[in-house]
Amino acid sequence: MLIVDDEMEVLKIVREVFELRGWEVVTTPTAGSVEPILEKERIDIVLLDIRLPDGSGLDLLKRIKVRFASVPVIIFTAFGYKDDIVNEAISLGASGYVSKGVSLTELIETVSNTLVGK
Repeated sequence: MLIVDDEMEVLKIVREVFELRGWEVVTTPTAGSVEPILEKERIDIVLLDIRLPDGSGLDLLKRIKVRFASVPVIIFTAFGYKDDIVNEAISLGASGYVSKGVSLTELIETVSNTLVGK
């Protein structure tokens, strides 16, 4: 799993939750490091924030879906509760959307269900 988020506390918590369940987790706070990670690592799913310090998560989503089409991407953000942002992400190929406000159990279920449906 790759988690892309510039909030260090979010990265830490989500990483720990998935690692405690046996997942291998890679994290990065920047859009610029995602494609090199996807080229080098075996990543089964990406949790992607919309707002990143060096670029738009939606622009990054487009690039991921072109270069790494088989890797599901779940938009994971506090920003973008607006339906148009969510709809745009889905139309660009996101497998789903999860608010940072959901319970960790819901996040785990969403990730697991996305991988089962892959």
